[in-house]
Amino acid sequence: MALSRFLLVRHGQTSWNKNNKYQGQTNIPLNDIGKEQAYHISKRLAKEKLNAVYSSDLDRAIETAHIIAKPHNLEVIPTEDMREINFGSWEGYNFEQIMRIWPEQYQKWINDPWNYNPPGGESLGELTRRVKNFMLKTAARHPGQNVLVVSHAGPIRAFLSVILELKKQFFWKFKISNASLTIVNYDGEEDDSFIVTVNDTSHLDI
Repeated sequence: MALSRFLLVRHGQTSWNKNNKYQGQTNIPLNDIGKEQAYHISKRLAKEKLNAVYSSDLDRAIETAHIIAKPHNLEVIPTEDMREINFGSWEGYNFEQIMRIWPEQYQKWINDPWNYNPPGGESLGELTRRVKNFMLKTAARHPGQNVLVVSHAGPIRAFLSVILELKKQFFWKFKISNASLTIVNYDGEEDDSFIVTVNDTSHLDI
């Protein structure tokens, strides 16, 4: 099967990003900076040939995707598979607050995030399995095509981890900034796939 080219974009900034709150699947919209970031990456990708646009179904991703898709006259296809990881009860709190309120649970998460679920949330293992499911389905649907996917830091890290067949402890080693661009060529087989660029934010340096 021909390699599909995935252009992975993290959504623009939100007020919770700015205040370092765990956002997860809470539906927080873009702030004014996030909207501006989305327009900058839209200009960056305006001349790219895009065959399809997918997005996490959360508002901050959908809004970013619509801004990017508009010059291409493409429909945005929402998908739950590319939602951010569900942090459950921790959403809306920052690191210091979580450590104070849930010290034992947070330590378990730090020790084994692949298998441990935050209260009411999901593990990194569950996140990675649903992201891989999206990767396989979408590569099969768009062989040899350019596919834009607007998502979140967690799913983009999961995408890269699948491609590289990384050990679990390396999951957090990728910096994925708001409105960044990561490009991966993928056909459903990790051996044939490769990473073109990670966390490119040159379009934001204005």
